[in-house]
Amino acid sequence: MVHHKTEVNMNLRGTPQGRKYWRWFLCLGVLLIILGALAVGYAGWATEFTVIFLGFLLAGGGILQIVSSYYSQKWTGFSHSLLLGIFYIIAGLLCIFKPLQSAEGITLLIAALLLIGGCFRLFSAFYHRFDYWGWAAFSGLISMGLGVLILMEWPSSSFWVIGLFVGVDLILTGWSWILLSIAAKD
Repeated sequence: MVHHKTEVNMNLRGTPQGRKYWRWFLCLGVLLIILGALAVGYAGWATEFTVIFLGFLLAGGGILQIVSSYYSQKWTGFSHSLLLGIFYIIAGLLCIFKPLQSAEGITLLIAALLLIGGCFRLFSAFYHRFDYWGWAAFSGLISMGLGVLILMEWPSSSFWVIGLFVGVDLILTGWSWILLSIAAKD
């Protein structure tokens, strides 16, 4: 069996495409940082907006799931597909019409994922002792700490956690676009 390796040039430095679009990359980065700062500053509103947006995505996905189940009636998974679509719509409608209560459940899930993921990362780092395992252990401790902090303040933390996390993610993504624009410009 012959394996063909396809190389992708991820270096924009000195390429015509990079030089052509570096200003767009820079503008996108600055815009994302501004949106991220607003989301951090108004974390409550950002949380509510994010949960409502998630609700529309879930409801839309549920509708598509039900439509697809109609076309797969002769397959064995029809009833499962139909039920999944109904559950998506119910979850979406709850997020749309009860965003703050939905944020409580989502925040609790985020805290649990941080705790569980942090524990796995910490134990894996200590057990396997791979290169730079200390960083993985440190990351696990930070995740566990964030999970504990969220749980200690729950349910009141649900009003700001999602918005804060979305804002921080937007800021970090914006910085990466700015750094990409600098690299592409050269």
